[in-house]
Amino acid sequence: MRQGTKVHKLYPLLLLATISTSPLAADSEQDENESLCEYESPHNTMLDKAYDYLNTKMCEPALWFDDFFVDERVSEDARAGTMVRWYNDFKYTEGEGFDYETRLSARVHIPKATKRLKLVFDNDSDSKVADLFPGSSDDTKNTLGLQYDWFVKGRSSLNFKVSLHPGIEARYRYIYPVNDATYARITQKVYQKKKETGSNTSIDLDHRLNQNLLIRWNNFVKFSTEFDGSELGTGITLYQYLSDKRALAYEASLYGKTQPYRYLANQRLAVRYRQNILRKWFFYEITPAIEWPKEEYESRRDEASITLRLEVLFNNI
Repeated sequence: MRQGTKVHKLYPLLLLATISTSPLAADSEQDENESLCEYESPHNTMLDKAYDYLNTKMCEPALWFDDFFVDERVSEDARAGTMVRWYNDFKYTEGEGFDYETRLSARVHIPKATKRLKLVFDNDSDSKVADLFPGSSDDTKNTLGLQYDWFVKGRSSLNFKVSLHPGIEARYRYIYPVNDATYARITQKVYQKKKETGSNTSIDLDHRLNQNLLIRWNNFVKFSTEFDGSELGTGITLYQYLSDKRALAYEASLYGKTQPYRYLANQRLAVRYRQNILRKWFFYEITPAIEWPKEEYESRRDEASITLRLEVLFNNI
């Protein structure tokens, strides 16, 4: 895989948080872009040395796909820098017509403050998980807040977020390298907002098939005082690298509830095509999908749709 410069410039702390001491070395032959993975920092601190080492050795697909598809797990563990993301979804659903949604989120390092502290404007849901499991009850209402990274080291990280919703959230993440091509990620969130107390546990498994293909298995279970029982889901995403500016994601997911009885609330198949065009900060996505949603005691229905997403992304993490 030819790696773009962005992933290697932006995420030294993600690399530290996601890879074991036995690095995943790229197994493709050297090409004209290999020098992008051999950048050396002019500084001589321990962090810079670690970045240089990992930046040289870790040209592996998971980081590129997480960066290109804007996975929140990338930016959550990066202490410094700024990210502003604005996307607009134009969705056509068969039998229902057009729908439009716009959303803005941002993470900003506060000048003259510790790099552990960030000003955030976003919601409580992971947008990639929300895309894979539409219909889940994650809060999608944006609010202003502060996030403090208690620690980001080795395989684990812990941060706290306080928002004006009002609410408070703690998130712990641990990475376990299974082998040179596979690693697991466990994320535990607990939160309190207004009268709701809840927890969300997710377990992801990434496996590199080759330099152009990565398969990810996402699983989550959520408990909340706002509803009885639990919500849970499982989904598979196959990422395919096409070029430094184009990629595909093939998605399949199941989402269910345990109350008022155990049932599948949604089943979904989709293909997501994403391309960077015109400017390095402008992207578009086209996502045809078919879903089989079900509302409690209602019968299941078919729902075919196609979504065009236009996205502006300023990223300097």
